[in-house]
Amino acid sequence: MDHFFTPNAEMVVQNQRSGKMNQTTINNAYKKEAKERACMLITRWMYEADIPFNVVTYPSFQPMIEAIGQYGVGVKGLTLHEVSVTNLKKELALTKDLMKDHMVE
Repeated sequence: MDHFFTPNAEMVVQNQRSGKMNQTTINNAYKKEAKERACMLITRWMYEADIPFNVVTYPSFQPMIEAIGQYGVGVKGLTLHEVSVTNLKKELALTKDLMKDHMVE
């Protein structure tokens, strides 16, 4: 049911940046600890994978984090096949679709 009412991750990030979603919650202390743990694990993964630090400034980074948070507990990581085949094909199709208008010109 949450799938139908969960806002789009990109829209959530846009609203957060514009200050439209500043609601204080009761469990801020717990959330702070959970955020610190999540950030440490993400950072450790970046160190292990030798990912440049500036990727956190990419426009796609925060929507990715938001989408993971919206999924909630139990999200499974991507498989090698999903990254290198399934999702790569989807991204390629999206890119080709975006380029259609430019190809006509």
